[in-house]
Amino acid sequence: MSQIDFLSPGLKQIKQSIKDIDSSYNHDWDLLAELCQNAVDAIKVSDNSYGQIDLTIDATKKMVQIVDDGCGINPDDAEDLLKPFSTNKTNQEESIGEKGVGLTFVMFSSNKFEIESGNDNGYFKAQIIDAANWKNSNDMDNHLFMNIDKNVQGKKGTTVKVEDIVADQLFKLTFPQLKFILRTKTAIGNTLCLWGNENKNIIINLFFRDQNGLVFEEVLPFKFLLPYDGLDQKHEVEDLDEFIAFANSAAKTDLEKRKRLANKVIVRKGKFVHNDQRVINYVACFVPKRSVWSMLSIREKLCTEDQLENADWLDNFGYALFEHGIYTSVKGMPTGISIDHPTTGYSGYWSNFFILFEDKHLSFDIGRKAIHGMQARIYKEYSKQIFNDYLQYVTKYVSGEIKESTEWDKEEIFAEIDKILDLNTNKVNFKKSPKDQEASVAAVFFECIGNGTIKDIIPLHSGYRGRYDLYAKFGSKRIVIEFKAKLKNILKDFTDEVKLFDEIDCIVCWDVIEDDVQALANRGISCEKVMPSGFLGSQSQSSKQIPHATHVLGLSGLTNPV
Repeated sequence: MSQIDFLSPGLKQIKQSIKDIDSSYNHDWDLLAELCQNAVDAIKVSDNSYGQIDLTIDATKKMVQIVDDGCGINPDDAEDLLKPFSTNKTNQEESIGEKGVGLTFVMFSSNKFEIESGNDNGYFKAQIIDAANWKNSNDMDNHLFMNIDKNVQGKKGTTVKVEDIVADQLFKLTFPQLKFILRTKTAIGNTLCLWGNENKNIIINLFFRDQNGLVFEEVLPFKFLLPYDGLDQKHEVEDLDEFIAFANSAAKTDLEKRKRLANKVIVRKGKFVHNDQRVINYVACFVPKRSVWSMLSIREKLCTEDQLENADWLDNFGYALFEHGIYTSVKGMPTGISIDHPTTGYSGYWSNFFILFEDKHLSFDIGRKAIHGMQARIYKEYSKQIFNDYLQYVTKYVSGEIKESTEWDKEEIFAEIDKILDLNTNKVNFKKSPKDQEASVAAVFFECIGNGTIKDIIPLHSGYRGRYDLYAKFGSKRIVIEFKAKLKNILKDFTDEVKLFDEIDCIVCWDVIEDDVQALANRGISCEKVMPSGFLGSQSQSSKQIPHATHVLGLSGLTNPV
């Protein structure tokens, strides 16, 4: 009997693990977030009283470079630390990163990775070429090498330069959008200072060349960008606790209270001490009208009014706008992860709320994808308490309607509708194309069931518990149906893990175009046309295929197709 080293992964296993890491990252800003996190961590564990980060982003070269004056990497540790999945942060309590996958993700997102780093023990330079091409190749005999030089001079700190970055959506951002992303979804948007807990300041020098070659330079605050930061703090913002003290003082009429809150953003900072003695800080704000989110985004030059009306633009860049939601941060770094709001009365008001939790003990999936289980329930419960604290004052004293303004021109609306393409079908009574309208797609679907065009599907209940759109029966089988204006829109639900591939039996959308097929393929989901018998709906009820299906989505051999 012989002994083998069965714990040593082969080239195939390493490549697959790297691909798995890559697929776990789903946001355009992930590469920036990982680089900024490493730079901030390096400064925080250094003995500097303050730090400096120089960040250069060149869209014309698809290049990102970040320079920090932090603790640096010991040259003797460089080779091990630059191997996939390695980390030196496991015993650094204040460090944000700890799993050793961030730098691996960065390396294999580009075809030219360079790092220069050092400290009192010396300095080194290393380079890795064609990492992204190697990752995506099927050649298992082709090795990837790192070139390293330890006989060089330098200064304390680290420089990372990444060129020929494969994903290019990041480089399509405008300068205001880029600043917004850095300050709301990376460690540069430091959240600890919101509660006075940060003891080290960092100067952030940003240089940006956009895809048109225009150059921008700015010193960014080492601080999270709150939705109300750009408002007049005296006339447009009201602290909830100060208002409560005002409202409880003698001889204040309801009219005076209403005038004080009229058209103001109402803010509050506080903390909860959880039962395990962990402190969870929060900042919350309530806007008087939902349209304020758009107004704030336009004011910060994140978008134009026309772009807010463009569904395709919102699909691509909607994450670079102010919006309502419940968000999280850990050790000063905003995660960019939102969680669903809890079930409450007056649920329409949730669209007016922004809440940010700072929790030192927060942990989340690789790639900052989602927060699950007990942690999500904790934030939901505290969100509910914040919501209810606001509610007793909001419902009584806030001026302005919660609903959007109903001012509109009837003739103008119908004139716009006249320009929409006709369906030209006698199968349904709808006269205009429901493209980009999920509700209309659902309406056409139900009409087709009612008039017998779609057979063998019996609707049971729609939107039960708010998770999926329709619960139905196909023969004796119980099925789950989702409605989408565009097929690719389902990817956001999968990314946020609001809805899961293996729980859905059927997706009803208006059309399947090449853009949908490519977007799905980028996430490892195949989209194949069904055989003609499936399109005509001639299969029996015992068939696994939903009647009238035109395409089948496949994720893996272990998961039922959709």
